[in-house]
Amino acid sequence: MNIIEKFLTVNAYSRSGRRLAECRAVILHYVGIPGQRAAATWGFFERDCPRDRHFSSAHYIIDLDGVMYHAVPDNEVAYHCGSSEIDPATGRIYTDWARGKFGHFVSDPTKNSPNNCTIGVELCIDKNGNFTPETVAAAVELAAKLLEENHLNTEDIGHHQKVVGWKDCPLPWVKNPALFDELKCEVSNKMGAKNQLPC
Repeated sequence: MNIIEKFLTVNAYSRSGRRLAECRAVILHYVGIPGQRAAATWGFFERDCPRDRHFSSAHYIIDLDGVMYHAVPDNEVAYHCGSSEIDPATGRIYTDWARGKFGHFVSDPTKNSPNNCTIGVELCIDKNGNFTPETVAAAVELAAKLLEENHLNTEDIGHHQKVVGWKDCPLPWVKNPALFDELKCEVSNKMGAKNQLPC
């Protein structure tokens, strides 16, 4: 893995410095601007979020060539999947999947958040809005590593829409869920027999 450790400056909007309570899942996202590189996304978190008072960040940003920026330490909170908007499918702030996975972390959004128990990963998309093979391969490798380090399995990989319901993120997998299933199978294979999914 090619990981560039480039932590964001501690600030109120993209890196609070608060400790992660625990890790219950790895949540994948996409950079919504086609062709935007990881360095530009890192810059958005570093400069634009504090300037605009906008909460947003991720622990990792995976570039089009598979190079990863490590923007927030794994043991700190990143702002990537919290919400105050109601999921139309359930009439609640978070999805059934999120409530089952995160328990008290989603029971009262005014006091807690799934950001406190998840690691967030942003994936860049090419100019056509797709993930490159290099980005997907790096995501598989990183997800397997994070799951193993936190004693989790492939059922503990999610994406943003699985948490909040209403957000089309990551759009390539929202449009084609089979691609997300393929990624989970690749992570399963990378982790070995004890984590095998029926692929």
